[in-house]
Amino acid sequence: MIDNTVKALAVASATLLSALSVCGQLSVPLPQEMRGPFPIMSTPYFEDGAVDYESLAKEAVWVADSGCPGVIWCQSNDAIDLLSVEEKFKGFEACAAALEGCNCVLTLGANGTNTTEMIVIASEIEQVAMRHPRTKIAMISRPPDDVRSQDEIETAWDALGKIAKRPVIFQTYGTKSTPTPDVKLIVRLAERHPHAFGYVKEEAAGWGANERMLQECAAKPPIKTVFAGWGGWQWLLQLRHCGSEGLVTERCAYAPILAEIWRRYERGERGVELAEAYAMYRLLIDQRNFPGGLRGYSLYLLNKVGVCRSMVSRQYENANVTEGGSFGSGKKWKLTTTKLNDIQKKELDCLFKDMMDFVKKGKGAVR
Repeated sequence: MIDNTVKALAVASATLLSALSVCGQLSVPLPQEMRGPFPIMSTPYFEDGAVDYESLAKEAVWVADSGCPGVIWCQSNDAIDLLSVEEKFKGFEACAAALEGCNCVLTLGANGTNTTEMIVIASEIEQVAMRHPRTKIAMISRPPDDVRSQDEIETAWDALGKIAKRPVIFQTYGTKSTPTPDVKLIVRLAERHPHAFGYVKEEAAGWGANERMLQECAAKPPIKTVFAGWGGWQWLLQLRHCGSEGLVTERCAYAPILAEIWRRYERGERGVELAEAYAMYRLLIDQRNFPGGLRGYSLYLLNKVGVCRSMVSRQYENANVTEGGSFGSGKKWKLTTTKLNDIQKKELDCLFKDMMDFVKKGKGAVR
C-alpha cells in the first residue's frame, strides 16, 4: 500500500514538474527574489565588433558568483540601440544557459523602437524561459522609443502585461523624446497585471526621483520593489529614507561590493557599517576623466578577472561618452578601443584589490 502511494506521488510530482516546465513557470522568480542589486552587463565584443557571447555568459556568472541576486542584459543605452534583434536573442540564450541552476535572476531587456518590436522581444524571452526552466528569468522594459504621451505608454505596457508570464521591471527613463511615466500610471498597471508588474527602476531627473520613490513605495502592495538608478549615486539615502530596496546600474564589474552592501542591508544594518560599504562603492566608481567613460574602466576590470578579452566598444556615431554611460541616437555605430595609461591602470588595480579585500573582510566579520 505504501509503495503504491509513493509511486502515485512520484507520478503526480513528475506530471506537475513536466506541466510547470512546459509553461515556463519554474523559471518565474518569486516577488521576494526581485530585490537588491541587479547590475547591467556591459556587452563584450571581439576586435572586429562582433558580440562575444562566450564572454557575455562569463560576465553573467561573474555577477551571480559575486552574490548579487540579479543581473541584467541588454539594457544600457548603446546595447539597446546598437545590437540587432538577432544578436539580442543569441545573447539571451547564452546567458540563460550559463545561469541554469543559479540563485540569480536573469533579467532580460524587452525594449523596442515601437510596441510591436517590444512585444516580439518579450515573446522571445518567454520562449527562452521555456527552453531553460532551471534559470530564473525576469524582464526589464523602458517605454518604446516612439511613444509621446502617457496614454501611449499605458497602451504599450498593457500589451506587454498581457503576454508576460514573469516579473517585469519598468524603467522610467527611455529617451529624451519619451515622457516619464506618471506614478499613478505605474500603479494602475501594477494593479491590472499583478503577476508581472509592480517593479520599478526609478530614474527621473534630480530630486524628483526620490519624491517619486516615496510615492511608489506608499502604493504597496501593488508596487513590490522600487529600484534606484543613476549609477547608485544616492542609493544609501534611498535605502535609508525612500523605501528603495534595489539598484539597477551598468557597473557589473563592481558586483562584489554591491553584493556586500546588500548583505549588510539585509542584516538590518543602517548605520556606519552600511555607510562604510557604500563609501567604498562610491570610491570605486569615482573615476572622472578616464578614457572610455563608464565602459572603459568597467571593461578593464572585467578583463582583469578573465571575463572579457578586449577593450572594444560599439559607440554611436554621434556618441557622447560619459562616466554615466554612452549616449546618442540612431542605429549606426563605430568601433572604439579604450586605452588607459599606466597611472590609470595602477589606480584601477589598487581599487580592485581594495574592493576584494573589503568584501573578504566583510564576509568574515562576526556581527
